[in-house]
Amino acid sequence: MITIYAIHAPHPDHLTKVIAEMETMGAPTIEVVDCSDYYMALEGSHRLAAAHALGLKPILTIHGQDDVIDITQFDWYESQNWAETKYPAGQVAGEAFSWLSAVTYSF
Repeated sequence: MITIYAIHAPHPDHLTKVIAEMETMGAPTIEVVDCSDYYMALEGSHRLAAAHALGLKPILTIHGQDDVIDITQFDWYESQNWAETKYPAGQVAGEAFSWLSAVTYSF
């Protein structure tokens, strides 16, 4: 079993749409950071929720905490909030993650 922390809870209307798409497309691919005994998702809060609801195990693209990643690829990226565009994955996960809004999924 794997545990993945999503950045935030899904919005119900969007989740319904993603579930419908995933019923056709199958398991999603999600970028995550390896934090030893769990993963922190860098994206895909709705796709994780949909996969969980459908009983699908997501395909993970796993980054080590020291791997440098380009954050401009993520839909949450806003240039005014970041000084650079490339950071260690662990730093990005720490900045994007909040215990108050994160949701845990087990697959």
